[in-house]
Amino acid sequence: LKYLTKVKYTRRYYLNEIQEAHMNYQIEPLQPEDWPQVRSIYAESISTGVSTFDTKTPNWKDWDSSRLPSCRFVARDGKYIYGWVSLSPASST
Repeated sequence: LKYLTKVKYTRRYYLNEIQEAHMNYQIEPLQPEDWPQVRSIYAESISTGVSTFDTKTPNWKDWDSSRLPSCRFVARDGKYIYGWVSLSPASST
């Protein structure tokens, strides 16, 4: 994988130039016990104002009830989570 300069979401690395990184991660279903790490990543995205309209990090109950249960995944390397993805239902109006 190649990362561009100033990539913020890697959490472990802040790169100042294009570098190669080799990650050995697996895409797995997101589990409730993953929430602390997912919440931390989500809080980072809120601070940038780029990837969400949320202004504060929700608790597990609120986050869980607003996402489709069948489409929640994490990129995991052992116990460490690099990123996550989920789908939210769309309004019919």
